[in-house]
Amino acid sequence: MRLRLSLLALALLLPACSALTPPRAAPVPDAPPVPAPAPVAAAPVVKGANDPRLLATLYVQQAEEARRAAEQAFALAALRLPDALRKTGSAAPLEQPDGGKGKPPAVVFDVDETVLDNSPYQARAILAGERFTAPTWDQWVSEKKAAAIPGAPGFVAALRKAGVRPVFVTNRACAPRPDRPEEDCPQKADTIANLRATGFGEVPPEDLLLYKEQGWTADKSKRRAAVAAKYRIVMLVGDQLGDFVDVPRTADRTARRTLADAGQFSTRWVMVPNPMYGGWADSLPDPVAALRVD
Repeated sequence: MRLRLSLLALALLLPACSALTPPRAAPVPDAPPVPAPAPVAAAPVVKGANDPRLLATLYVQQAEEARRAAEQAFALAALRLPDALRKTGSAAPLEQPDGGKGKPPAVVFDVDETVLDNSPYQARAILAGERFTAPTWDQWVSEKKAAAIPGAPGFVAALRKAGVRPVFVTNRACAPRPDRPEEDCPQKADTIANLRATGFGEVPPEDLLLYKEQGWTADKSKRRAAVAAKYRIVMLVGDQLGDFVDVPRTADRTARRTLADAGQFSTRWVMVPNPMYGGWADSLPDPVAALRVD
């Protein structure tokens, strides 16, 4: 009898014990695998990104400072013009030692980077990883797409109104082209058309003197002398020291400074800024060594 009661008590206790036992946790499924990160694409290599001409060309094309500097140069020329006309003497004393007395007045301009902006040609060369070449330059000239340097057309118009002859002396080179072998200097017509299209009016062919035309060399002194034979040169406007005075190719920075100091930058010479190229850069065979760090 006692055994039966014990078994009965045990049977009654089992469900209660089961209720006190926590249920077994369901199995946790495995976490999904973490996908590997996608490979990072390498940054595309942009042609010209490290070209030393890049910032200088962008400055000319994009900087408000460049526009204002050019406009200031021509505003300064306009302010100086009355004195240059009133006073005797020439802006080219080496080529016109008599001061041009009795001759009608003229202002002599360079063309490239003085009145016409060729920065798109520079941009093309940068993107193509090329340097200046005569064929690519002549192609650009033939397109007649150069824009006017800010301030230049207005100053040229003011000269004509004042009875002063604008004359252009450029180192664009005369050379026949394969598609126009009968023409000795198609570059002349192209430049005149480009000047006309950008607001400089009609430029008579005799008022545009090119390199290699009539056997002229890249040195501009003989062409300044040719202008001096007909006009009193009252002002010179350019972007290179060679637009004002003869500069030997071997001239270093000191020699160039001496030539500039002897000039007429405070009266009759007006410089238009050009950071893209020029004899100043050619005079630095090792640009890094020329850097000042103090």
